Amino acid sequence: MSIKSKPTLQDVARMAGVSSMTVSRALTKPDIVSEQTRQKIDHAVRELGYVPNLAASQLVTRRSGIVGALITTITNPILATTIETLQQGLARAGFHMLIGETRFSQEEEGKLLRAFLGRQLDGLILAYGYHSPETLELLQAAEIPVIELWDLPEGEVPRQPVGQVVGFSNWAAGASAGRHLVACGYRKPAFFGYDDERENLRFQGFRRAVLDGLGVEPQRYKTSAIPSIEDGVDMIERLARGELDCDAAFFTNDMQAIGALFACQRLGIAVPQTLGICGFGDLPIARVAAPSLTSVRIPAEKVANSTVELLCQRIKGEEPWAANIDVGSELVARESTALRR
Repeated sequence: MSIKSKPTLQDVARMAGVSSMTVSRALTKPDIVSEQTRQKIDHAVRELGYVPNLAASQLVTRRSGIVGALITTITNPILATTIETLQQGLARAGFHMLIGETRFSQEEEGKLLRAFLGRQLDGLILAYGYHSPETLELLQAAEIPVIELWDLPEGEVPRQPVGQVVGFSNWAAGASAGRHLVACGYRKPAFFGYDDERENLRFQGFRRAVLDGLGVEPQRYKTSAIPSIEDGVDMIERLARGELDCDAAFFTNDMQAIGALFACQRLGIAVPQTLGICGFGDLPIARVAAPSLTSVRIPAEKVANSTVELLCQRIKGEEPWAANIDVGSELVARESTALRR
């Protein structure tokens, strides 16, 4: 029985009716080949079952064609949107993306980073701005382009980012929620979030807005590191038992806020009359919930697209068109925090 030989790049070129050089360009730098030609080559690749020799390509180009992305949690819908947009943008630029989930663990981030760097990455995306000393040493030694997502350097002693940052001010996002709840007439707004660096900044902004508006210290209640619907349900059940004291709640994730809405409906707590609820992320479910959910919107697609553009410039050795990029945030007022009369 004869053994079928593996298809070659030349086989793909013959089937697509183009030169071998054009096939090579389409596979390594698809953005410089016309869409019509790419479609012919893609069809030939699928028909023949051709698998490019990435190791050989790396020897020639000194690039792996791989970008790593360390994400805090893939269960957060706003991060899922970001990942999808990143993947699409990088694919158009000829890169594959490896994804690792740190679950907010600096130890896990270090383990994943070591594994990723062994792949000879062309660049790295970090969806969290706070790292262990070991991770910082690894990144410095790697000497590859790095872009951090979400958390702009801010505060009394701003952190020193590893590379460029595409994100927003956590302080400003928290302040916008606090100002809105005060303006709606609530007198005991409370903050519901995890106790880490980014959430602390959101709380500081929230606290400042409440202090300026009401002259009182807002309560802060701790939620889980990995946001979930159950978090919001648990907090409302505690409120119903008299364990918490507030008439408005700012949850730092929409999933928690949606859980709170469900729990209020089940327990007969009127929203927004008895309790105002504000979320963070402005997920699609916020718009269709009943009542619809007030939320702080972060432009996730803009974050991802700007990240891809900056990273590709850095990989090519070009001067980036911007340093840190502030995409901003926007409070979207809906029924869950309607003005109290």
